[in-house]
Amino acid sequence: MKYYSRLLIISLLLSTAYSASKKHFTDRQIAAMVPKYFDRDHNSPNIQRIRIYGKEGQKYFHLEIDVNRNRYLGELDYTLSAMANIAQYAKFPFDKFVVVMHPAIKSDEPEMLETNAKCAIDYFIHKRISYKRWSEKCTKISSDFEIFVAPSAPELGAEETSDTGSNKNNLVKLVLFVSILAVCIGFLLKRKSR
Repeated sequence: MKYYSRLLIISLLLSTAYSASKKHFTDRQIAAMVPKYFDRDHNSPNIQRIRIYGKEGQKYFHLEIDVNRNRYLGELDYTLSAMANIAQYAKFPFDKFVVVMHPAIKSDEPEMLETNAKCAIDYFIHKRISYKRWSEKCTKISSDFEIFVAPSAPELGAEETSDTGSNKNNLVKLVLFVSILAVCIGFLLKRKSR
């Protein structure tokens, strides 16, 4: 009897721990968080565009910002740090971050930076790698737009509907598991009392 009651308590604790784990957000929720993150700091750059898309089997988090030539590197670092902070809570992890920097002077060409998302999170959030290693091994800077051309927007909507369906599917599986576990424990307790 004690064994079954302990099993029941452990299963209840595990089921509550599952729901209290780190929250994960869909792509639309991640995109909605970006302006809020940038609004809380008055030194943050202006956002022109936010894109989340898939290209060549990889998931991209793409931001376009306005940069001031006096604070160019600070705005780039802030943007990458914000992307790393927000992207670590994505339901499905990002493979690449792309930042397009549009200068305030219209005659200057925009520049693009592409970095490996895991590497950027390790540098900005976890501090596992050095700046030198991150800048040499993980980043690519270019002014060639052909490299960073993003696909059309409808792909995000299709992915979002599958996210919603998988959320409902996971909830149904969890409820089914807990109910089957409760029935089994009840059956074992009833059988033990005979």
